[in-house]
Parts: sequence; structure tokens; C-alpha cells
Amino acid sequence: MTETYVIPDPRKTLKNLLSTEVYDGFASALDDREAKGETVQSSFIGIDKSDIIAAEMRDTDALVTIRVVSQLISATRDKDGNVVDGDPEAVVEVKDVWTFSRDTRSRDPNWRLVATESED
Repeated sequence: MTETYVIPDPRKTLKNLLSTEVYDGFASALDDREAKGETVQSSFIGIDKSDIIAAEMRDTDALVTIRVVSQLISATRDKDGNVVDGDPEAVVEVKDVWTFSRDTRSRDPNWRLVATESED
């Protein structure tokens, strides 16, 4: 059984989790999709492997870069429900590199996503 989760306001959720630069990229993609009347249907299957590939301090900011290999089903549909990208039935291996940052002086324990890159 597949569960469907709808994030009511993804911009609000993302704003606190992403750096300004990464947020702007995500928001721009959401705006573009909404203008076209497109929706994305994604099912996260799982993570096959994750490795820390870099860690460093820049002044008081700790940065950790992680390579993640995951399994995902994803399809983009147009306003009429037709698939315009991806495949709603196919599991695809996705290789991403994500960098997270946290100000070590902050009382906030959360890390922010500051860079993303696809290896595919």
C-alpha cells in the first residue's frame, strides 16, 4: 500500500530547512511547475547507501557533505494528468550529494541544506 502525503505549503516547510540560495532554487522550480499546471508524484522507496564524503569547519559553521544513493519512483504530470516526465511505475536509482551546515554557536540544533548536486 502506498501512502500519499501532501505538504500544504511546501515553501513554508522548506524555508527553515534550506539556505537562501537552495530555497530560491526550490521555490523557482515550484513556481515554474505551478505556472504550467504540473504536479509531481513521488514515492520514496529507501536509501541504499549513504557516505560522508567531506566535513569541515568554516569559521563557526560546521559543514558535512553526504553522498546518498536512494530508490525513488517519480513522475511529473501535466494539468490533464498526462505523464510528461518520469515513470509512475519505475523505481529509479538516484545518486545525490547534499551539503548541510550548522552554526556551532547557535542554540538551534538543526542543520540547513546549503548545496545539492546530482551525480546522475
